[in-house]
Amino acid sequence: NVPTGVLKCRNDEKFTILRINDGFLKWIGYTRQELSSLFSDCYLNLIHPDDQKNVLDSTRQQLASGGSISNEYRILCKNGSSRWITETGYCTQEEDGPVFFCTLTDITDLYETRENLRLSLDRHDIIMRQSKNIVFEWDKKTNSLLFSTNWAEVFGYPPLSALDFGQMTQRGHIAAEYIDILHQMLDEIVQGASFLSRECQIKTRKGVSIWCRIQVTSQLDLNGNLIKAIGVIVNVDTEKRIIDSLRQKAERDPLTGLYDKAAIQSLIEKYLSAAPKSEQCALFMIDIDDFKVVNDTMGHLFGDAVLADFSASICRVTRSSDLVGRVGGDEFLVFLKAIPSERTALQKAQRFLSVIQNLFREKKNNISISCSIGISLFPSHGHDFRSLYQCADIALYQAKRKGKNTSCLYAAQMRQPALEVYRPDSPIDFDQTAVSKFSLSESFFRILYTTKDIEKAIPLMLEMVGRQFDVSRVYVFENSEDNSSCSNTFEWCNDGISSEKENLQNLSYDSLDHYFDNFNEDGIFFCQNRDSTPDAQRKLLQKQGIYSLLQCAIRHNGQIVGFVGVDECTSTRFWSEEEIRTLAQLSELFGTFLLQNRALCRAKKAQNQMRQLLDVQNAFLYVVDQENFQLFYLNKEMQQQYPQAAVGQHCYKAFFDRTSPCSGCPVQSGGHQIISLPAGGSYKISAAPVEWDEQSASLLTWYDVSEQQK
Repeated sequence: NVPTGVLKCRNDEKFTILRINDGFLKWIGYTRQELSSLFSDCYLNLIHPDDQKNVLDSTRQQLASGGSISNEYRILCKNGSSRWITETGYCTQEEDGPVFFCTLTDITDLYETRENLRLSLDRHDIIMRQSKNIVFEWDKKTNSLLFSTNWAEVFGYPPLSALDFGQMTQRGHIAAEYIDILHQMLDEIVQGASFLSRECQIKTRKGVSIWCRIQVTSQLDLNGNLIKAIGVIVNVDTEKRIIDSLRQKAERDPLTGLYDKAAIQSLIEKYLSAAPKSEQCALFMIDIDDFKVVNDTMGHLFGDAVLADFSASICRVTRSSDLVGRVGGDEFLVFLKAIPSERTALQKAQRFLSVIQNLFREKKNNISISCSIGISLFPSHGHDFRSLYQCADIALYQAKRKGKNTSCLYAAQMRQPALEVYRPDSPIDFDQTAVSKFSLSESFFRILYTTKDIEKAIPLMLEMVGRQFDVSRVYVFENSEDNSSCSNTFEWCNDGISSEKENLQNLSYDSLDHYFDNFNEDGIFFCQNRDSTPDAQRKLLQKQGIYSLLQCAIRHNGQIVGFVGVDECTSTRFWSEEEIRTLAQLSELFGTFLLQNRALCRAKKAQNQMRQLLDVQNAFLYVVDQENFQLFYLNKEMQQQYPQAAVGQHCYKAFFDRTSPCSGCPVQSGGHQIISLPAGGSYKISAAPVEWDEQSASLLTWYDVSEQQK
């Protein structure tokens, strides 16, 4: 009547049953007579057919090394089901031959728990392998660091095993300025910060610096004290290059490739703010003489060619450290840094004049190009950009009065021209939506770089676009994970325009009649009149009161995953190149920032769910490295049993205070081990091979066998 099965059987080919207790018969549902009539007292026939060979082979191997046996297998029940049992016993010799005395323990519930855990670990492993991000963990108590295996794949060398800033400096893989950033992150986490994100550069084994975004989340105990910091290292090198490329596009004049007005002003101001007063610099304002005549007689295409060649000629006679920009239709700025004297500036002006005069002489256009130049000097004529600009502008006016094709150096007695003097754009106030066209793209960069909440930043950017171009509605649509549908996730509406966001959720692309066909190879959907769209799309636009629309695709790995758009609900509208370019830049930014933010949120959610799933298992479970017995993971049950144990320690030290692996360890033997704890109780430890963070590991489970050992 004991709750454990008891079996006595012969050591023959069929394990003929000699005696078996009623408790075991209750498990399987058969009577003693049915075992005789249906199974001919053959215990082997009660074992699941898929497990019989393993049981026979395992029993023979164990008998060869001793008299005791231990097996796990399924036993068949009368109701057609099967139950998992663990069998322990020994073989002894009697008058009629060798017999087994065995105890049989029902472990079905435990096996199912273990199988659920295995599947959970597999899912966790799949998630980790699919993620390109590096996951790390810092233990405050032990100061140990644990990284996912893809660290070595990305950087080509092993990571640190402990948080040691001195060793980081010695290795030289992280620059001192970024080590200071990491040190500050650690201080903030220790002081109570729950989440931090910083960017730094980390060098690979080949010395290539990779931009990385490091995000850290604190893990607290039940008392709210910090125990660990868990984070991810995201490779944002490609993102940085894209942003740099977009910034270049935003700062550069598309025709000449020179800096635009806002960019060159910013660069000159930055340089002057740090320049010593003893250094001399020169600002040249250059204007092409009678350029309107060239445009009127030769056409605008030829005029564009003149501007491009003019710009290239100026660049050829300046140093790489000098700054050259186009600040108007035919007006250019050149800033020479650290010149030795005023004479150098005058000589350079003559060089500019000579180069421009010879620009088209060898061509068959029968035109002559010249320019006029105004020069101001730092610090003689001013200490800031505005002062130098005004002085150069006055000098340029004097050069024009002299008959053009000449240069003039500013002098205090020169008369200021009765013209509108250039006023640089004022600093952008992000609380205002009236932003100049010249700074709109720059504003997008600043907002996305400085924001801590992209969900709040995007509506502000949409309003900036809407106010700037006076449209009815600006919005963002994001595709579902399988790209079969889309939803309106962000929206701004002008005064008097109703919101459509709630009505535009989970729109199936199948119902929109090949919607992606509207986008050209540049990812732009240009619709001047809704009547030009297919019926299904026209009806949807008509329902929303839309006459014209412009949409730019958000791409990921070459595939459209959403779009940014503007609607006009008052009348039909022809979309300008400026509006198309601005919206395209916005869609590129969203493709970088918004999608990355969405991916990070999904990865973080999946990681938290997996941790929670592992911790709710009602069993003593932990995972160790098969090679060095280092702890990879302990579930909550194990942590409560051994509160001093931590990831990174060796299991034999954490649980048994040993300096070397235990003899008979199931990780090495592949079998089981029974231990008795000093506090009381006996446990059987079994090990199963698993893959943990792409490393070979063992999952160990403790079974309470205290009752069997009495």
